[in-house]
Amino acid sequence: MAVAHNSNLSRKIPFALSFLALLSGIGTFWVLFSESSNLEAKTRTILPFIYLDLILLLLLAIFIAKRLVELWLERKRGLVGSKLHVHIVALFSTVVIVPVICGAGFSALFFNVGVETWFGQPVKDTLEEARIVAEAYLREHKKAVVIDALNLANKLRPQVSLYIDNPEAFSQILNDAADEHGLEEVLIFNGTKEVVARSYLTFALEFEKISYSDFDTARSGDTVTTESGDRVRALIRLDPTTDTYLFVGKFIDPTVLQHLTNTQNALQDYLRLAGQHSGLQITFVAFFFLVALLLLLAAIWIGLTFATILIKPISRLMAAAESVSQGDLSVKIEEEPMNYELDKLVHSFNQMTHQLQQQKHDLIISQRKAAWSDVARKIAHEIKNPLTPIQLSAERLKRRYLREIKSDPRTFQSCIDTIIRQVENIGNLVNEFSSFARMPEPKIEKVDLTELIRHTLILQQQAHSSIRITYRKPEAPVTWFCDKQQISQALTNLLQNAINAVSESHPAAQLIKKLATIILSLEIKDEKVVITVEDNGPGFPQEGRERLTEPYYTTREKGTGLGLAIVSKIVSDHNGHMHLGDSILGGACVQLTFPFSQ
Repeated sequence: MAVAHNSNLSRKIPFALSFLALLSGIGTFWVLFSESSNLEAKTRTILPFIYLDLILLLLLAIFIAKRLVELWLERKRGLVGSKLHVHIVALFSTVVIVPVICGAGFSALFFNVGVETWFGQPVKDTLEEARIVAEAYLREHKKAVVIDALNLANKLRPQVSLYIDNPEAFSQILNDAADEHGLEEVLIFNGTKEVVARSYLTFALEFEKISYSDFDTARSGDTVTTESGDRVRALIRLDPTTDTYLFVGKFIDPTVLQHLTNTQNALQDYLRLAGQHSGLQITFVAFFFLVALLLLLAAIWIGLTFATILIKPISRLMAAAESVSQGDLSVKIEEEPMNYELDKLVHSFNQMTHQLQQQKHDLIISQRKAAWSDVARKIAHEIKNPLTPIQLSAERLKRRYLREIKSDPRTFQSCIDTIIRQVENIGNLVNEFSSFARMPEPKIEKVDLTELIRHTLILQQQAHSSIRITYRKPEAPVTWFCDKQQISQALTNLLQNAINAVSESHPAAQLIKKLATIILSLEIKDEKVVITVEDNGPGFPQEGRERLTEPYYTTREKGTGLGLAIVSKIVSDHNGHMHLGDSILGGACVQLTFPFSQ
């Protein structure tokens, strides 16, 4: 039990590994060809799959190596079917290897071409131009805000000293200026970064502080431009006398800024990966071939398994055929349903060997019967001639000298009677010899089988009234073509055997009470005539039962061994079959089966 369990486990594990290998390979390719454009992130994502592929690869390689060693040892020992097994495995492996290698090579080539395309000059030029366009757009906005800031500064300088002490009026002026120039933020503050005036919704200094470097640059008289979030800003010194500064801001399209950021990042990644693309090519080609090797090993194991399934019945057929060629017709191949033509082939082979074994057995029986027929004919010829003179002489001695013998006449009469009785017994034996040796060919004619059996049965019922003999017949008469005399003789022999069996196994008191039972039945089943004789006697012996139809083989002390042999010959001449079995009554059961139409 444990060995079978281990064997099943050793077969299931490689199947599970092969299935996992297929899933892992598909997962690896899926990650490899996913829509992600970040090659570095893709490489990090694919690493766990690669580790899993390597583990599965090693485990499958171990199992495949073990199986290949077993195949090599089987071939070295010369086991039946081992060469064919190796050839089929080689064929499966070749069929699998070629497309896998071609697919892996094509994928690697395709990927290399794709990588070269990614790192080609047109891609680089496109990224660079996209960056230039985005930066130009931003520069134009910076120039525009600088111009607006300078124009506004020139307009406000004469009024700074007048409105510096009136923040509300100054803020209104800034509101009007913001609307006029299309600015979202206008702010005036002094050297201590204290706000002097601002346009509405201007909170720049509250949320974004001006750096010291930018402040120093503006103090020196230069214009400072910055961009953050969704706007560009300009910082200009407004009036040195009052130490005031103008800070303006203008919205730009945030999508453009995002594109600019993305383009700059993409260009940086591109330039960084461009120096690594050779390594990437080698890495991804290694990935391709690793996955291809994994799938190849999985396919080889599947091929090994299917080759084993295919070769197993073929090897058994070859071994069985070799046994049959050496004369062993008892060989039988275990039938395992696999749902293909080999099932039918195995079944046909088993049927063929069974039929050959039956034919061989019948031939042996026929040869024995022929030999015993010749012996019986010679014995009958040699014994029959002197029997009649012996019997007549004994009867003559009894009639002539019985009255003349005065001394112990009873002994004389007893001896003469013994001689006569034994001569009669020998005569009966010789008649059975003659009957067996000269069994004529059957004369087939149309017979009412129901009545034939009834007449045969009546004679036995009258002769053995102490035995309960029952006849079970179909409702309608059965008309059949047979030799009436031979079938009647066969039934008589079977009934006589049953009568002898129940008489020997039941005491006289039971026979008087009719506890000894014999049932004879006739039925038509599956276009066949079936005649059954069964009793509640001791039954047939288990050992040597198949020899009971051989001539002169008997298990009864007073049997001749010719009764069942004669029945077997008659049944065989009528193309029938005789089966010796056990009755549900507890005794013997003899079943004769004939084709309904001769």
